[in-house]
Amino acid sequence: MKVKRLCIALVAMVTALYGAAQTKGEIPTWSITASKFTLTDVPELYASYSTALPAMLNLFCAVPANRLITPQEKKARQLIDYAAKKLALIRERASLIVERDSLYLAVMSEKEKRKQTVALNKKITAKEVDIQKAQEKINQLLADTSFTAETLPVMIWKDGKQVFEIPEYANIPQTLKIENISAVINGSVQDLAGYMYVSIVLTTGLSGMPEYRFSEAGPYQEIEAIARSLAAQIMTAIKNTRPARVLVTVDPEDAEIYLDNDRLQVEKKPLYVYEGSHRLEVTASGYDSAGKTIEAQAGKDYLLKIKLKKEVPISVGFRFTKPAADVFLHTQYFSGTPFQTDIPAGKTTAVSFSYSDVKTYVVLRSQNFMRQGQTKYQLHASLNKEKTKTRIDRRRNILYWSLGAFYVSFPIFMILQGVTADMASAIMDYRMAVNESVKKKYNALFISTVVMQGLTIGLGINYAVQLGLYLHAAEQSIPKEARKL
Repeated sequence: MKVKRLCIALVAMVTALYGAAQTKGEIPTWSITASKFTLTDVPELYASYSTALPAMLNLFCAVPANRLITPQEKKARQLIDYAAKKLALIRERASLIVERDSLYLAVMSEKEKRKQTVALNKKITAKEVDIQKAQEKINQLLADTSFTAETLPVMIWKDGKQVFEIPEYANIPQTLKIENISAVINGSVQDLAGYMYVSIVLTTGLSGMPEYRFSEAGPYQEIEAIARSLAAQIMTAIKNTRPARVLVTVDPEDAEIYLDNDRLQVEKKPLYVYEGSHRLEVTASGYDSAGKTIEAQAGKDYLLKIKLKKEVPISVGFRFTKPAADVFLHTQYFSGTPFQTDIPAGKTTAVSFSYSDVKTYVVLRSQNFMRQGQTKYQLHASLNKEKTKTRIDRRRNILYWSLGAFYVSFPIFMILQGVTADMASAIMDYRMAVNESVKKKYNALFISTVVMQGLTIGLGINYAVQLGLYLHAAEQSIPKEARKL
């Protein structure tokens, strides 16, 4: 009897403990998944990488593993539950108010309207009390210091068989909670001169919790190696080894800050990065860009002060004997050449010239013409004489006709040469009697072959010339280099 009572007590204790754990919002596992990536300027051939890369990350993330759940994370997850309950009460109150207000237009007696209005007002008041209680619970939770760290096993959501898609305009914390996802991997793939640059963010969606950023780059064919490298970095963050904290101050204050090519709003919170090399870039209008590389170590704090130098302007101008072209520099318009303006020294600047609706793009590489102590320069560049598209289209048509003529003449020449050779062989082997008619025929074939040979060679040379002219015309679309006079 005592044993039976003891068993019942143990079962009750386990049940109570499990219930308490569920009440605090704890989950038995810490699940992760990768969502669909965004693509920027990626060739159509690699369009599938938007789902292939996250699928590989789901596959290569080394589980099982364990994550140290900090008290802050546990508190943040429980806040989601409390906030969701409060929001539900607010919505119920709003629904009751709408129902009460609709009574004014309802077809019923005034007595019945008053009765229902009183009943609904009581319900609204009760909801307001519940909302206040929910807010008090949230306040108590925020002040609660009893949370302790806990280790949970890390799992891949749905065993990595499915790529998660975050709905547009979704509440990320609530969405992840509904799907029982602890953290999601968002990413993007950008084409950089034929290479893929992959940037990912691991986020829990929890307020006050850091986001973990990683990046990799390489040829498109090395997608597996890139995915494995990123997965290894992700698992380092998931295991919750202490990140490095980076505080950044910049001058001017309105400068844009990029970490591993991702725009940041660091004025709101410090940066958290994991061990490894990270690149910080700072840019601002009217200033030279600057950057620093952070060799981050786990658990360390870094303070970066970056003061941008103001751009040093130099004066450049263009003079043309003809034509007098309109000039566009960034958003500034100059009504014809000659013109003079300031550009930042040490930077590449693009200028657009327009004459009779024909545009010419010119690149100003200051390092190509700057001289020490000189601040004013007169530059020169040849302008296009006709529209690039028109010129290229004309040259392309001529090229195709040249190639077609060569393709027609070449087989005719080969046939004539074969027939002439066969006739000559027959005469030499005495298989064909030689007379005046045969001689005339052979001479005619020989002359035709020689003429056709010359024509074919000429058409081949013409095709090569036209190909060169077409390529030269195509180069017109490439911005020209400005030269110093």
